[in-house]
Amino acid sequence: MLAVAIAIAVAATSPVSADAVSARPVALTVSPARAVLRAPTSRTLQVVNGGTGHVAVDVAWKALGPHITPNRWLSIAPRHFVLRSGARAFLTVRAGPGASPGDHELLVLVTGRPVERSRIAVRLRLGVRLRIRAPGRLVHKLAVEGLRTGRFKGKRTLLVSVANYGNVSEQLRGRLTVTLLAHGRIISRARLGRSHELSPGARAVVVLLYSGCARGAVTAVVRVRLGSHLRPVERRYRLSLRLVRG
Repeated sequence: MLAVAIAIAVAATSPVSADAVSARPVALTVSPARAVLRAPTSRTLQVVNGGTGHVAVDVAWKALGPHITPNRWLSIAPRHFVLRSGARAFLTVRAGPGASPGDHELLVLVTGRPVERSRIAVRLRLGVRLRIRAPGRLVHKLAVEGLRTGRFKGKRTLLVSVANYGNVSEQLRGRLTVTLLAHGRIISRARLGRSHELSPGARAVVVLLYSGCARGAVTAVVRVRLGSHLRPVERRYRLSLRLVRG
């Protein structure tokens, strides 16, 4: 699977033709787009120059979330190199001992720019999402911190605030549900159907579509299943549905 460009900046210093633009002086691909490492271990990423000219490549990384301090136990090499047209290179990501237990999420950033001068200044940046799981005690600790009604893109919604206080990334798809009760009877149930992952230390507001027509005060039961061997997280709220009508 090839990574997609996450940012492209083009600045024209003089008028250019459409043929010059379509020549693609910078066209990098990186694979895989996502990878999981179990420390201590290493993983190879492939960088390919599909453009028409030589490309200078710089490699860096960015931490995703507060639960990562990889300065001493993470290395990526090489960090700078040049690729001719059609050539490929291999990056080695090495996760050594010393990381705190659990998941560490980071983004490997690969930036390319043409070596030859041209009338167009182009930089292309691609990101590869990495998850490094370090050995030790794994802590699953999700918390439901709030629920409210609202609208999202013109549709009626239930907005659930969730926080991950553990050291493991948690997938919420199919595990997060909101059940609405009136006089002890279930009147509606919404389940998160799309992929939504929460990294350690992260917070998110999850949007669930609500298609019911109930009005007035109800009891909302928010439930998150963490797995067959773990106790689910559950919170109850008194909720007014007057905002979701119409």
